[in-house]
Amino acid sequence: MYLRTVKVRSSSGAVNEYVRVVEAYRDHGKVKQRTVAELGRKDLLAEIFPKLQRLLGHEVDAASPQDKDLDILDASTWGPVLAVRALFDQLGLWTLLDAELGKAKDVPFADRAFVLIANRLIRPVSEHGRAGWLETDFLCNRQGRRFVPHWHRHKRVRVHFRQLEAWYRTLDQLITAKEKIEVALFHRL
Repeated sequence: MYLRTVKVRSSSGAVNEYVRVVEAYRDHGKVKQRTVAELGRKDLLAEIFPKLQRLLGHEVDAASPQDKDLDILDASTWGPVLAVRALFDQLGLWTLLDAELGKAKDVPFADRAFVLIANRLIRPVSEHGRAGWLETDFLCNRQGRRFVPHWHRHKRVRVHFRQLEAWYRTLDQLITAKEKIEVALFHRL
């Protein structure tokens, strides 16, 4: 098999060059050729050639133009949080915490408790350090809304007081319901 280019004049008079995969074979002693695949217009194939090379497992020349339209601005860590979320689902902690902690004004206490627990399991830091962790790891509530740090500089504290207060309220709720949560979790296991 080999590649062959064929020039074809369009109705507008422009000449387009097409690329075909051609196979040579023998039929009753005579050498013949047949088209195996039409690959398309040569000028359009040139644009996607580096992508085809990568797809086929070949290294692309560093001097060749890469995906110019692709800019990666941010890539948050998601894997460890996903593992903790799966653990929450398997243990039934969402319903358990919803029942024991009650509802908050905006974000349910169970969603905030998930952030606190995930933080302790993945990268244990203080409440102030948690804000930095929220910038690098992707954590969201059950509705898919991301938890983001709220920065506010006041003397030595850099995290906004309202966000710290929300974490502390969640800790208070967890401490109050600690024994009930432990017993309920024990019975589930």
